[in-house]
Amino acid sequence: MHKRISHRVYALPVILFVLLAIFFALAGVYLERDESSARISKAQSVAEQVKISLEVFSNERIQAMVNLMRTWPTFEPNQVDWFNAQAVSLMGMQRGFSSLTFANDEGVIEWVATPEAGSKTRLSTALIGQPLAATGLTIPVLSEQFSSTLIYSPSTHHHHILVGRAISPQEPEHGYIVAGFDVQTILGVMLGELVGPQFNFDLISDGDVLFSSGQLIEDGTIVSTEAFPFIDRQFSLSMQSQVNAYQPGKLVTIIGIFMAALASWIFHKQLKGAVHLSLSQQRYLTASEAALDAMLIYQPEGNNYRLVEANRYSRFLFRGAFEKLSKMSLKAQLVYLGLEDSCQKVDEVAETGTPYESYAAITTDKVAPDWIKIQVVKAGNNIALTVRDVTERFKAQQELKQSEERYKRLVDGMHRHFVYTKTRDHKFIYVSAGIETILGFSPSHFCTNEVRLVKQVPDETLSIRKTIMRGEKPEPYLVNYAGAQGEEHVLEFSDTPILDDDGQLIAVEGIARDVTKEQALQAEVIFQANHDQLTGLMNRYAFDNQLRLLIEEIGDEKELLPADSKVTPLYAQADSVTNTSVMCFIDMDRFKLVNDSCGHPAGDKLLKEVSGIFKQHVDESDLLARIGGDEFCIIYRGQTIDSVKAKLDKLLLAVSSYRFVYDDKLFFVGASIGVIEIGAKSTSAAELIKAADNACYRAKHLGRNRYFIFHASDEQACLNKHENDVLHTLHRALQYDGFELYSQAIMPLSDTFTKITGQLEHYEILLRLTGSDGSLISPGLFIPLAERHGLMNKVDMWVVDNTLKVLESNPAHVDKLGKVAINLSGITLGDEMTLLKITQRMQSTCIPAEKICFEITETTAVTNLNAAKHFISTLRELGCSFALDDFGAGMSSFTYLKNLDVDYVKIDGSFVRNIAHDPIDHATVTAINNIAHSMGKQTVAEFVVDSATSDVLKELRVDFGQGFALDKPKPLAHRVQWRVKLASV
Repeated sequence: MHKRISHRVYALPVILFVLLAIFFALAGVYLERDESSARISKAQSVAEQVKISLEVFSNERIQAMVNLMRTWPTFEPNQVDWFNAQAVSLMGMQRGFSSLTFANDEGVIEWVATPEAGSKTRLSTALIGQPLAATGLTIPVLSEQFSSTLIYSPSTHHHHILVGRAISPQEPEHGYIVAGFDVQTILGVMLGELVGPQFNFDLISDGDVLFSSGQLIEDGTIVSTEAFPFIDRQFSLSMQSQVNAYQPGKLVTIIGIFMAALASWIFHKQLKGAVHLSLSQQRYLTASEAALDAMLIYQPEGNNYRLVEANRYSRFLFRGAFEKLSKMSLKAQLVYLGLEDSCQKVDEVAETGTPYESYAAITTDKVAPDWIKIQVVKAGNNIALTVRDVTERFKAQQELKQSEERYKRLVDGMHRHFVYTKTRDHKFIYVSAGIETILGFSPSHFCTNEVRLVKQVPDETLSIRKTIMRGEKPEPYLVNYAGAQGEEHVLEFSDTPILDDDGQLIAVEGIARDVTKEQALQAEVIFQANHDQLTGLMNRYAFDNQLRLLIEEIGDEKELLPADSKVTPLYAQADSVTNTSVMCFIDMDRFKLVNDSCGHPAGDKLLKEVSGIFKQHVDESDLLARIGGDEFCIIYRGQTIDSVKAKLDKLLLAVSSYRFVYDDKLFFVGASIGVIEIGAKSTSAAELIKAADNACYRAKHLGRNRYFIFHASDEQACLNKHENDVLHTLHRALQYDGFELYSQAIMPLSDTFTKITGQLEHYEILLRLTGSDGSLISPGLFIPLAERHGLMNKVDMWVVDNTLKVLESNPAHVDKLGKVAINLSGITLGDEMTLLKITQRMQSTCIPAEKICFEITETTAVTNLNAAKHFISTLRELGCSFALDDFGAGMSSFTYLKNLDVDYVKIDGSFVRNIAHDPIDHATVTAINNIAHSMGKQTVAEFVVDSATSDVLKELRVDFGQGFALDKPKPLAHRVQWRVKLASV
């Protein structure tokens, strides 16, 4: 028997080693095959991702080209600029384009747009003017399909794909668009992000390898995709995952054999130890080790006991202190654990043999359990202890008790909350004490009288109760109750249905809270979100919503009527006699003067008072809103233009009669109003506001403090077309130098200045614009258009730049030049960028700055006082001088003249024209001249129309004169050339 057991001790480990070695060898083979499968799977997955990414990239760029063609404008003054702006924006948003080319309907390239960086391009602006075939791509005229070609560029050493099509095959006059793509750059970025260095691949098109990485090895793991389109070309991808350098199959086999040998050796040792254990010891050890309680055996040692055996769980239970406890006696262990009272019980068990059991709290933090269950029994002469960790159970009991206490305190101490229970018929049978802090009623009083306290229930009460009957939790709902003091409270209830085992409703429980303050705050927030804080009127956001609703109502009303209906729809079209609406766009005149003169508090006060005037001229059914700084809108609902005219006359009279007083300053204000009728053909709020704004501008242009009615008539359409033609001519003049500079002399009237200046010439630069028909366009038309469309600063810059160019090219004329005056607009005064450009231009020119004088109008300077001061001081530092034009025509006083650092005061021609016959004009010019001289400023009289006027001005000692009696305007080039020729003679 002993020999048989000895054989097993050696044979079984050998058998185990053989079996484990075979297992790990098979596992190695399996891993090698799995590695190949994984490589194929990874390559397939990545190849599919690359294919999808390239297809998505291709589709997005092709769709972007289609969208560009779809949005091609039917009429655009400069299609090249429009195309360039759209192309740059497109290439900025969607990377990958190496170029975007636009060719006209004759196939001649007009523009090539390229990105700032990134892709290499074989197309450039050098191709402009060449035929489209120069790109290497031929496009059929009437084809709606894209044409493409793959070209290798020796200059970039890259392959390029060109894709193009007619912008509109149905309208070939729009031309063609060709997009270029740098294949290597695109594939390098996309494949680099998606593939990584652990893959080898070849990307092929038309038999050419366009992009590759690594070298494909023919070992059965190469994956090739089907041909797929990329930017209108067919591509295929071959990919292979690289071999793992560690070869996991072989590594697992080697490590497995080593582990098999180690496991067999350990198994042999265990078998040798096992033969020395008796059967009873083995059974006890098995039971002890499998136990979920700590089992400890103690032997008597004097009047104490020594630990002789402990199972595995004992080490786990007393982890952290087991080694220390195992060296102590039993009583020392109990003292260590804080269980001194149990020492006497152990002695009693040893004497009587009666088992002892108790629960004890562990007071030390040196062992894991907080609560344990101890069982002490006598085993022969020994003592056996069984210890169980009951910490979780005791904690759960304590937490449950604490939770019940907290819940009670929480429910009874809730602020603005309470819990409740209702019967299935929604009768309250319990509410917590929080109801008393909310309504002032005791819980019992509320349960008894709840129905009588209700002020308002939700409209969906029936739906809520049906939801609860189905056993579903409804959304929270609001109920209004009367409080003990008569005040009204809004309570939010959140019901939870309580069901029995059969799913039947037996009760309703939930929590309620007082949301009275939240509801009031929400109402206030809604009001503030829809109203202007300063005036309390409806704001732009709310007005736009109301206008859209009004337009929808008019449209719906029209659709509801049959085609042959004789009923007039609500808010009918403008030709209907009733039930129309009228919108008025109001812009305050001279508001900016108040704001800049007295500050924003004065402007705010003015807006409040003016809004009060507007409120007096609208009814409850009308809409009044402040939609901008000094802009208001009124909608007279259910009225026609004819009925509104009388109201607008009264409104304008009230505004013009109003006087605004602030800090002892008196201001006259006005209102320019654009009027438009809202009818069934009104398509959008934006169009209506734009049309009304245009009409408002027309009212300002006609003299302010009046209204202008917008009519979609042929006459107005013709007028708008004429303005559009002028605006188009203005754009072309700015782009192609289409303006012409004229000049008018400024002659000295005083003998003193004649002696000082000698033969030096002074003149003012005038601007002329020629229309498409060759006729001159009045500055009174194109200057306001330029101001309205934000072009005036560009016009001013053109005049400054070209005046300096003329002077720079005629140095002989500059030697005889005294001052050249250049007019600047109000827009330019407030434009820091234009100021910077003028400063840089003055610094770069060879023309002395003291020969340049800039003219600004009195009204512009006062309206933009701070900007004017900054503008003047900046250019005066360079040596330039300034003149205040049209002085006396504005609303300002001599105070502003004192605060403006100007060199010349140009007296407005309205006072000069009749000075020889009108004593009032004579006195006005005298006063302006004397005050200007007292301030050290020189004066210039405008509109000198005859010699009599010139003689009067000389008597008054006005320094300079300007007008047809002294010199007529002539082209600047003629004046310069004439002076040069005269000097040469």
